[in-house]
Amino acid sequence: MTKLNYFDNTYLFESEAIFIEIKENEKGKAVILDATIFYPQGGGQPADKGEIVSGDNIFVVSDVRLDESGTVWHFGEFKTGEFKQGDKVDLKIDKDRRILNAKLHSAGHLLDCAVSKMGIENLKATKGFHFPDGPYVEYDGTIENPAEIIPVLQKNIDEMIVQNLQVERKDLSPEEANVKGIWAPAGKSARVVNFAGFSICGCGGTHVNSASEIGKITIRKIKSNQGKTKIAYAVE
Repeated sequence: MTKLNYFDNTYLFESEAIFIEIKENEKGKAVILDATIFYPQGGGQPADKGEIVSGDNIFVVSDVRLDESGTVWHFGEFKTGEFKQGDKVDLKIDKDRRILNAKLHSAGHLLDCAVSKMGIENLKATKGFHFPDGPYVEYDGTIENPAEIIPVLQKNIDEMIVQNLQVERKDLSPEEANVKGIWAPAGKSARVVNFAGFSICGCGGTHVNSASEIGKITIRKIKSNQGKTKIAYAVE
């Protein structure tokens, strides 16, 4: 299992780890470490990219995934050299990519808070897509005249940013997570996240510390039909 140090600090862009081995699967070659700050794609958030370095040996990370055993796979290729088992390596993630992804993810959660504030009871969030290319939150349930709701929803989310609602995080033991029906990797804690004053939800993604760190969020459009409602947004 890999220690998930990105849980501790979204703004930790460099750290150290110990190289364990190289593994391969259908996605290609992957570096396995004892700990990582690289976020593995999941929960609607894309993976971090960057480099793993030991002396003159450089591995360029192009994708990251977490398997069911709790091991993080850093996929990519060696730019120079190779690592030996037990080597101490330096991890360097793409800072701008990490910050953008954290803002987009937190914005999706804040949007859901704004929907909750409107009291639309028949909408239940089921999916978040927090990639830079067209982020949205999808709900089970439909609403009438969705275009008319946009100004109210925009007003709510603007007010929350001005209020600078804080992001709250709490780790749950595997047993606590099981009771609450929240998934956690084998033998690892689970995390619940919420903006202050709003409901928690299970989330292992990276987040900013408060609403004001996101910046301007714009509600782009709302599509509601066939039992689903999709709210698209953008972060400037």
